[in-house]
Amino acid sequence: MLSTTQRLWLLNTISLIFLAVLIARLIDLQIIRTGYFTAIATSQRQRAAELAPSRGTIYLQEHNSSELFPVAVNNKSWIAYAVPRDMTDPLQVADALAPALLQFRERQQQHIAAILSATGQQPNSDQVPPDQPNYDDRLATLRDELYRKFNQHTDPYEPFLKFYEYLDDELYNFLSEQQLTGIKIEETTSRVYPEKTLAAHALGYVGWLEDKKVGRYGIEGNFESSLAGDLGFFSMEHDTTGQFIGVGSRQFEPATDGESIVLTLDRVIQSAIEDELKDGVTRYGAERGSVIVMDPRTGAILGMATYPTYDPNYYYAISDARVQQNPIISDIFEPGSVLKPVIMSAAIEEGLVTPQTTVNDNGPVKVAKYTINTFDGKHHGVQTMTQVLEQSNNIGMVWVGQQLGAETMYDFLRRFGLGEKTGVELEGETQNTLKEPDQWNVATVATTSFGQGVALTPLQILNAINVIANDGTLMQPYIVSRRQPSNGEEEITLPTQVRRVISPATAGDVSAMMVSVIENGVATLARVPGYYLAGKTGTAQVPDEKGAYSPDRKIISFVGFGPIDHPQFSILIKLDNPAGLSFASGTAAPMFKRISEKIINYLQIPPDYDPTKQPPKFEVGKSDQAGA
Repeated sequence: MLSTTQRLWLLNTISLIFLAVLIARLIDLQIIRTGYFTAIATSQRQRAAELAPSRGTIYLQEHNSSELFPVAVNNKSWIAYAVPRDMTDPLQVADALAPALLQFRERQQQHIAAILSATGQQPNSDQVPPDQPNYDDRLATLRDELYRKFNQHTDPYEPFLKFYEYLDDELYNFLSEQQLTGIKIEETTSRVYPEKTLAAHALGYVGWLEDKKVGRYGIEGNFESSLAGDLGFFSMEHDTTGQFIGVGSRQFEPATDGESIVLTLDRVIQSAIEDELKDGVTRYGAERGSVIVMDPRTGAILGMATYPTYDPNYYYAISDARVQQNPIISDIFEPGSVLKPVIMSAAIEEGLVTPQTTVNDNGPVKVAKYTINTFDGKHHGVQTMTQVLEQSNNIGMVWVGQQLGAETMYDFLRRFGLGEKTGVELEGETQNTLKEPDQWNVATVATTSFGQGVALTPLQILNAINVIANDGTLMQPYIVSRRQPSNGEEEITLPTQVRRVISPATAGDVSAMMVSVIENGVATLARVPGYYLAGKTGTAQVPDEKGAYSPDRKIISFVGFGPIDHPQFSILIKLDNPAGLSFASGTAAPMFKRISEKIINYLQIPPDYDPTKQPPKFEVGKSDQAGA
């Protein structure tokens, strides 16, 4: 038995230990973990949230109109998900939801199939439904899938829609009416393209990248940060009942909405070229096609289309991811004869030839180990430079290239803006290069003279042709007319001259020679009665995987502009591997005519001569004709 002294000592010891524990706990609570508990207290009396900005709108314009046409806007949409831990009977919820969700998935599948058909895409194996089980079996499978998802009693979140799907009206109405336990409907903002496929490759789309929605491709991708805007922040104290405290501390940083962008694309021209391109690709059995329309005086892009296309509202409805890329700026190809006016311009500018200079075409020419022939195997004897372009004569162009030589030809190609990015405000432009002239040989000089052996983007080619249409000056291509910040001053894009490439006299000579291609040469199907338009056909071979030219593949193209006295539009048409024995003169040339007619009527361009009468024979150098 303990003595009184021992009991007192034990009591004091226990008291000291308790006191030490209490002091240590107080130190832990008030000093070491003060931040943690301060945060808890703050969270109990404060509410905070990020404030989402509104994404900027993208607009198209129309000629002689101040009205803007929205082509990318924001809209209210709905998503749904499950909270399994709130469900008392997950099997009952799965039973109730499965029929409506199965019908939703079938509607989605049918809609995707319709989009693939309308956009000219071929469905891949994932988008062509196999022979499916009967409805009851599919319903049972889905019910089991949902039950496995929902039968997780601590799970706070379980999706049953794909991450990119929104509720359609039927499923939204069903969920709203049924109020299924543990199924949540949430409002969200979606990016909507009210004109559907119109200008899809120029616009791009907003889609998911990992866990965030961002702009992809085109304007949406290139101007992502500007369009998206900046997040805001809101924080305010509240009492235990959840009511805000009027005299409490608060923080507020408003969101900055994204800027809106007005494009140079003309809504009428864009719609017209998309219709003509779809018709042309289908009519001529091409794998793909592209059209660009520009104002050669300013560098503004008035239309830009590719077919097959896609619907940015359903950016996931694609058979091949490459369909979302814009080949006008991302794909390089050997342009063939549409490059000949550029080479001819260089030779005339250097004083090596004139439109009347002659060359003798007596048959194929041998250059190193290669034999070069005309596109149709026909030979015409003595030919002027104008006739060389009229007949797209490779023999004559090889002679022109030999007069220029590697150094001069390379220098002019670079001066025309070839071998470098154009700098257009679109995501995904390809950087291509030209071989330095010390890497050229006699064969390089010969083939480059008629557009083979050099790879360019369609936009680069048309912008180079614009030099000829624009009195010899290279312009900076642009597709953004103006930018409209939500809290700042509007920024207007002004036309920018890059450099003078050739003299106005040289540009006038080559323009007239290109008019003669349509009036007197191989491109008569491009003629528009009443108007003198300049043009040039192109048929190019396509390298295969081994670097040799494929005997079975080709690219057809046409470039042109007009009217010749005061060009208001320029056009490039490109068809990838059209069916049969196709040449540009019988495919792209009539497409050029149809598009030109629509643009001329739309812009109300007066004629050069009475279209109801037989025009006088066009001759290069005649002072009383356009383009002289």
